[in-house]
Amino acid sequence: MKTKIIITLALPILFFAGLIIGQNGGTDNKETGEIIGLNHVGIRVADFDKASKFYEDTMGFPMIYKFHNDTGQLLFAYFQINKSTFIELMLSDDEHPEGIDHFGLETHNNEAIVSEFHNKGIECTKSIVSPFTKVNIAHAKDLNGVYFEIIEATDGSDLRRVMDNWKE
Repeated sequence: MKTKIIITLALPILFFAGLIIGQNGGTDNKETGEIIGLNHVGIRVADFDKASKFYEDTMGFPMIYKFHNDTGQLLFAYFQINKSTFIELMLSDDEHPEGIDHFGLETHNNEAIVSEFHNKGIECTKSIVSPFTKVNIAHAKDLNGVYFEIIEATDGSDLRRVMDNWKE
């Protein structure tokens, strides 16, 4: 059952990621960058506690970290599916309804990927270090306005730490 839910949820995203990876050649070239796979799916939820219990207790995905802003409001939490694939939960609001919010692609050399995206006419921000997880991250939109993140789990980032500590 767990596999069926994840496949149903991720199939359209995997298709898009596959198109980008295919265009990039899928080679491990540190100078030009590489998209190495789908890292996470961001989901907006109305009831974080209920959703958290579902993903952690029912699905068996451990929560690896949770971040709050300065006022204590939940920003997001990550649940680990396997070594390098995650569910990110965030609260829904008037501007961000419940449902799939975005997806994240894991890369080698974010700056090169961002440059390549700009050359291809893809709307994309500059790559920065996340103040929360310390990953190298950029934000982009596809031709239909679908938001996605480009993430490099650099050494010293929380994401690299949990991926490196994954036990089969």
